[in-house]
Amino acid sequence: MTGDERSRDLDVDWSFRADAPHTVDLDFGSYQAGSVWTLSRDLLIAGLRAPAGEGDVHIELFDDTRVLIALAGAEGIALLAASVDAVDGFLAATARVVPPGSEHTRIDWDQGLADLLAA
Repeated sequence: MTGDERSRDLDVDWSFRADAPHTVDLDFGSYQAGSVWTLSRDLLIAGLRAPAGEGDVHIELFDDTRVLIALAGAEGIALLAASVDAVDGFLAATARVVPPGSEHTRIDWDQGLADLLAA
């Protein structure tokens, strides 16, 4: 976190749901209960090729083996380092479930519109 000179290993659960195919959830529950960040799958894919992201999330390759993910929040910025191979493998698995470009076929647009109108 910004302002602290500390680092630690975190167990972060990455998940992908076919009914929310544009997003990937990072669950930091082992570190802080209820702490889940939802990231764009396209942003993760882009960040493996070149620096990507605006706003609260930035993704960039650090070297041939690590990708850096910066998450900005009210308490500062968390800078995560993850294995490029692990992230690439995870994204490849999501692509087998919902190929990039076909996300629109997996979204229940009628339910989304009903939820929006009911709000």
